[in-house]
Amino acid sequence: MGHAGLDPAGRLLARLTVLPALLVLPFLLTSFPLLLLGWFKPIPVIAAWLLLAAVIVPLGWRRVPSLSGAADTGAADTGAADTGATGEARGTGTPRWVVAALAVIAIAYGIDQAIYHSQFIIVMLDPASYMQFASWISQHGSLPIPQNAAAFGGAPGISFASAAFYQVGGAIVPQFMAGLPMLLSLGFWAGGARIAVFMGPLLGAAAVFVFGGLAARLVGPRWAPVAALALGVSLPEQYTSRSTYSEPLAQILLLGGLALWIDAQRTARDGGDAGPWRANWRSATHMLAALAGLLLGVTFLVRLDGPSDILLVIPYCGVLLVKRRGQGRPLLAGMFIGLVYGAVDALVLTRPYLHTNISSVKPMAAAFVLVSVLTGLAVLLLRRRARPRGLPVPHPRLVQAVTLLPFAVIAAFAIRPYVQKDWVRLQYAPFSLHWVYWYTGGPVIVLATIAAAMVARRCLRGQAPVWVLPLLVFAWTITEFLYRPAITPHQPWASRRLVPAVLPGLLLLATWLTAWLTGKVRTLRAEDRLPFARWPPPAAVVTCCALALIFPAAITTFGLEVKTGPGEVRLIADGLAFRRANVGEIAAINDLCAAIPGDSSVLIVDQKLMEQMAQDIRGMCGVPTAGLTTVTTATVEADVRAIERAGRRPVLLGTKYSQLTPFANGTIRKVMSLHTSIDDRLIFGAPRSTDPVRFTVYRWEPGQ
Repeated sequence: MGHAGLDPAGRLLARLTVLPALLVLPFLLTSFPLLLLGWFKPIPVIAAWLLLAAVIVPLGWRRVPSLSGAADTGAADTGAADTGATGEARGTGTPRWVVAALAVIAIAYGIDQAIYHSQFIIVMLDPASYMQFASWISQHGSLPIPQNAAAFGGAPGISFASAAFYQVGGAIVPQFMAGLPMLLSLGFWAGGARIAVFMGPLLGAAAVFVFGGLAARLVGPRWAPVAALALGVSLPEQYTSRSTYSEPLAQILLLGGLALWIDAQRTARDGGDAGPWRANWRSATHMLAALAGLLLGVTFLVRLDGPSDILLVIPYCGVLLVKRRGQGRPLLAGMFIGLVYGAVDALVLTRPYLHTNISSVKPMAAAFVLVSVLTGLAVLLLRRRARPRGLPVPHPRLVQAVTLLPFAVIAAFAIRPYVQKDWVRLQYAPFSLHWVYWYTGGPVIVLATIAAAMVARRCLRGQAPVWVLPLLVFAWTITEFLYRPAITPHQPWASRRLVPAVLPGLLLLATWLTAWLTGKVRTLRAEDRLPFARWPPPAAVVTCCALALIFPAAITTFGLEVKTGPGEVRLIADGLAFRRANVGEIAAINDLCAAIPGDSSVLIVDQKLMEQMAQDIRGMCGVPTAGLTTVTTATVEADVRAIERAGRRPVLLGTKYSQLTPFANGTIRKVMSLHTSIDDRLIFGAPRSTDPVRFTVYRWEPGQ
């Protein structure tokens, strides 16, 4: 590891790229207990966040080492005396232009996503569910949501459940984990829904920036802008960043945790740091390892399937304990604490969501228990038998098998659609590799597969220690996704599953191979071993590989197409990169709220309207809301009378004028007519356009 003072730009880049994760972590750690206690209010939340951030950020920031020499830790030497495997001169500092370029890419990405951001607040998919979750807790500071059944005077035949909001006893419980809604609450406190929707672009830009930092550590600083740009132009990344999806936040935590773990290894004494954790808990390596574990574990507070992504961290920690590496205990302890946060959320605040996904949760929990038990037993056995820091040297046949494994896996998933032909029953899971191809292109898959084989070989031989945990995490999540995407196969909706780890892993590996090829060409040129007049130059290799990383994804995202006509050739760009969805929803809901008196109790007579807007009305309009399970003239009139007896003003809502005409002695008025667009829903291929949609709401209230 180079001395920090010899590489100020590298030190700045390393620290800045983990700063988003270091800022998010204390917010989640302090805000969730306040939400549990019902004290999720601006002053205590922000005060507690700033107090803990004042501790965590300096502890992590000051211990993050410079990136000097990072290119050498990511791969084996190609044979040159003066260059590392990535082709960067050893001992040289990080150029300042790398810091500027990565910052410009992240900022430009965030601005672009902000320009094309969606206003997804009508509950049709997850982004609106997160927004309504956040809207409620930002105003009321607690969960669950009360039904306010008394406001309906005991009216018969009503329901309080709607899409993503469960009716449980006398309360309403929101779907999903609390991590993202808590963070979105900052936007609501700053300026309501119109500001909160910009949290998506902000988190997306931060995720791209953090990914650049991870690439700088594993491939080399000069390759960070290329990797970040490749991630930023991909459609899944842009799709999730324009709305309030949880995946960009999960990216920040997962990639930031891996980056800090690499830093912990690079600060370890003698490469191993065998000192006891309790005696050295304030050392750089132990502190960074603990923070890395917290970031990895707390992804559970953001995504229910977050623990699945970090499953192999457990046996990896077992290896560290067998080798008596001091970083293993803080890494494991931090991850455990983060997982406890998520477990409490799932069991206490969002238990119905847990039960809804029990078919996925049970195997994940069983796998975690099994892997933990086996790892614990193996550690106890090996620590008694093995020498300190000692593990058996891998057999050459094992090295060969691991080297061939990535090619076998990709080949298996390539032929899977022709073997498993029950596509509908399997939710088109056999086409999961096609999903990756649609959004990244074939070159990325090929480059990443070759790189995975080469890096795995180096890891087994002990030549790339910092790559071991990232490779385990990315290889596992990519394989798990390819086997079982576990999502409705509509595109681009299903592409969100690529965002937390699949896309970063593939692009990181592909960038690594690009860097290796460049270094190899430079080495061969230096040794005058290239035929054809020393061709090709390293610049040509960099250009070709960078285009292979970026251009196929850009074609999909920007909808690039060359059209020819009589005497002209035109380049068309009409992809989703230039299209907004769900525009105007905030203004439409505000207008609807203005049309509902504050002393009203709202009954919704249309089931679809109930599913989509019940929580919008309840949370953003601030009036009790319920849906009718049986819509007849007699039942509606009985419910209206019950509301009036309770001292409230009955208001009926429907999507058609004809739904409200049977009810006499009232006035009917259209209170919403929104023409907007929603995301396309394709089964095969990446979409290039959105679909038009219209929301219409009519209001009935008793005559004066």
